[in-house]
Amino acid sequence: MPLTLVLGPANSAKAGEVLAAYAAASRRGAVLVVPTAQDAQLYTRELAGLGTVLGGSVLTFAGLAREIARRAGYAGRRVSALQRERLLARAVSGARLAVLARSGSAPGFAAAVGELVAELERSLVTPQRFAQALGAWAGGDPARGAYARELGSLYLGYARELERAGRVDEELFAWRALDALRAVPGRWGSDAAFFYGFDDLLELERDAIETLSRIVGVEVTASLTYEPGREALSARAETMQELSALAAQVIEMPALDEYYAESSRAALHHVERCLFEAPGAERIDPGRVVRLLEAGGERAEAELIAAEVLELLGAGVPGEEIVICHRSPARVAPLFDRVLGAAGIELAAEHKVPFAHTALGAGVLALARCALLHSASAEDLLIWLRMPGLLERPEVADGLEAELRRAGPRTAADARERLGWNLDELDAVGRDPAVELARQARRLLAAPHRGQAALLGATEKPDAAALGVLTRALSELDELGERPPARELIQLLSELPVPAGLAPRAGAVLLADPLSIRARRFRAVFVCGLGEGEFPLPGRPEPFLSDERRFELAAASGLRLRPREDALARERYLLYACVSRATEQVVLSYRSSDEEGNLALPSPFIADVAELFAPGWAEGRRTRLLADVVWEPDSAPTERELARSQAAMSAPSAGAPEPPSRSLGEAALGVVRHSEILSAGALESYADCPMRWLVERELQPERFEPDPEPMVRGSYMHELLEALLRRLGGPVTPQSLPEARRLLDELLGSVPASVAPGRPVAIRAAAIKSITADLHRYLEYEAVTGSGWEQAGLELRFGFGDNDAEQPSLPVLELDDGVRLRGLIDRVDVDGDGHAIVRDYKSSGRDAHRGARWSTDRQLQVALYMLATKQLLGLEPVAGFYQPLGGEKLAGRGVFLSDAAVGDGVVSRDGRSAEELDEILRDAADRAVELAGRLRAGDLTPCPETCSRNGCMYPGICRAV
Repeated sequence: MPLTLVLGPANSAKAGEVLAAYAAASRRGAVLVVPTAQDAQLYTRELAGLGTVLGGSVLTFAGLAREIARRAGYAGRRVSALQRERLLARAVSGARLAVLARSGSAPGFAAAVGELVAELERSLVTPQRFAQALGAWAGGDPARGAYARELGSLYLGYARELERAGRVDEELFAWRALDALRAVPGRWGSDAAFFYGFDDLLELERDAIETLSRIVGVEVTASLTYEPGREALSARAETMQELSALAAQVIEMPALDEYYAESSRAALHHVERCLFEAPGAERIDPGRVVRLLEAGGERAEAELIAAEVLELLGAGVPGEEIVICHRSPARVAPLFDRVLGAAGIELAAEHKVPFAHTALGAGVLALARCALLHSASAEDLLIWLRMPGLLERPEVADGLEAELRRAGPRTAADARERLGWNLDELDAVGRDPAVELARQARRLLAAPHRGQAALLGATEKPDAAALGVLTRALSELDELGERPPARELIQLLSELPVPAGLAPRAGAVLLADPLSIRARRFRAVFVCGLGEGEFPLPGRPEPFLSDERRFELAAASGLRLRPREDALARERYLLYACVSRATEQVVLSYRSSDEEGNLALPSPFIADVAELFAPGWAEGRRTRLLADVVWEPDSAPTERELARSQAAMSAPSAGAPEPPSRSLGEAALGVVRHSEILSAGALESYADCPMRWLVERELQPERFEPDPEPMVRGSYMHELLEALLRRLGGPVTPQSLPEARRLLDELLGSVPASVAPGRPVAIRAAAIKSITADLHRYLEYEAVTGSGWEQAGLELRFGFGDNDAEQPSLPVLELDDGVRLRGLIDRVDVDGDGHAIVRDYKSSGRDAHRGARWSTDRQLQVALYMLATKQLLGLEPVAGFYQPLGGEKLAGRGVFLSDAAVGDGVVSRDGRSAEELDEILRDAADRAVELAGRLRAGDLTPCPETCSRNGCMYPGICRAV
């Protein structure tokens, strides 16, 4: 029977022509071939709903190939995608590459070879024919000859790997099934074949059409979206010409406007007829039928589309009648799922995520690393132990993590030793990775539901899919006899694609790429991501055969392969396919900036569409720019967004908003540790931010991480200096400096484990060397610039009220209003006249410690210690310094009496008269009393602007920002 070719633009009743013929033929048996599995499901339901007696089937082309193979008796075993990758890797590793050696070591080389091989198989080019064509192309050129031999050997090598495995890939399966059918054409029977919805047909698909129509002799009808002279459809001209040569009958369908809603007919038909055509067509006003959105960043674009979709749903448009088209839907699916989900919109967005990005995958891979890699980290063991249901007491993992973090970086082996458990699972995976990883993955999926007849929830379905992908992959590797090395196996498993998202269903808005909807209609079509370099996508050069080489190959050998780099015609067709699928509304969307505010240019297709409409169409676009933190109240899409808009309107028009007023209740005040006796450090912390004081000084949560290295370093240097000065028994002077150095070296003989914990030996040695150098430098500095005064005390404690024999505490410091203070003074030096210098050590110097900024920077410690020295020791404080032990500048900063002989290691700007010094100490006392009053009253007003250099330290608790 002859081939009937049905041509026409979009919405030209091609579907009616083909499907009516199919319905008539299905009574005696027929097959309908459509582009995608979703199309097959849709048309099966629609035809059944129309009461069509289906004696045939609705199939994809892959399904047709399987049906041809079944009827022709061909039983080739197909490789999976993973097996194909492994065979390609074998072919590459087995090839003797010289010209391509450098490229062959790149991670994507095997995948690129796979793309070329698939193209050649779809084009019905054998390895031998390809090698012959390359030889003709190379001619006598030695450089070309070497390149041709290596490229041809890659295809030949892959073919040999398939043959050794006794398998075929998808393209080769269809090719050989057609060969088998040509050998026994009668086995097909008399079933007619109908091809609908294809915008293009590859060589292999055209071969199927030719085989069924010309050799088998059954009725074949194929529709193709094509109209002579249409720029939007020019990419399909070659396919149309080749099919026309096979067709006995070509039916050209006229353009129709009856498929559009009456209110949208004029605008949408105008777009279909005039898009990408030469200027001159009438420019019309499309009203709200064709609209434009401008967004500042991808999230804003998703939010704009969500708002538009909510309006459509509110107007009664079913969700399944709305589609969002994107050139790369898999990339944006997670974002659109979050944004539309937050607006209460169901989204059908099937895509794939790497196995490593699933919860189950993270646990299984962590287990694999712990069992198979010596370099596995303690974090890997913790990830596995924290898998839901694995531990009866999950807090065990928390305790282990806290211990490990404080000890510093550790390996999984170290963590296992600290845990002290057998962990037979790790040993089992080490003995038989393939079997045990599958078993442990099943265990992890079931662990949270142990002893229950539970159904998987929506959040657990991705893990179930991940388990299926993992077990299939391990089985497929075993079928090929593959035993990859541990690191390669883990990398391979981590990249396995796992189905994610939800399948199309009633009520759900569809997110899809343009080709996925070419055989369907929707009431509303959104085309988003219309940005330069995104839609249209630029042509991607083929890494092995550029378009220039393809032309040369065709001229030299007659082997024709399609050009790959001129993509504009293809991209124009895809936009045409999108906008022609709408029956009521088309919405185009682009981004004018990214999330960082960088300029983004709109697609040139926006200008092409604008030429169809009256001037000013683009100016009427709806916008949501980067500065639009909240919606305008009258356009807020949800109640939540409206509440945010109203809250923003009530905020102050300028300046920072007043922080919320908070305070501790009477019961809480009863257990505050600092209500009776306060410390200077607690008051400073409270002055910086009461919420920070509450967390760090009162709640005192156990730190998960080790103490910061600067803090550990400073504490250790402080301890060393105290021990050294006690043993030295006097000031550091030029005369005592040699003894001070000797004592320091002696004390440095045993460095505690708290310094650079868990770091490599070289790092720890460098840290100790740095501490040694800083302290030697400080001793030399003090010997030259120090006051030479005697030590009145080191680590002087006051207000603790204990009976420590070694370090007895001085009485409490009494201030006005019954404020009582305690503290620990690092060092007090005295001269023969009862004058005192108070020092508080710091690991490094900061200009903020200078006395002129004590009040501004809320610093109290040294000033209060000076008052304690006067009140409790009966000494006259003439200087108070924050003394750095490291850093670029070693001069102590603070205040000193200008005419006091406190040494040369001071900054002249810190000098004060006796009256000024007294005023500074009175101010500190007054500030301490005021802060103590607020603290005892329970005032917890957050101060995020002064909490730390980086703002609020505890935003999750404070909630003030």
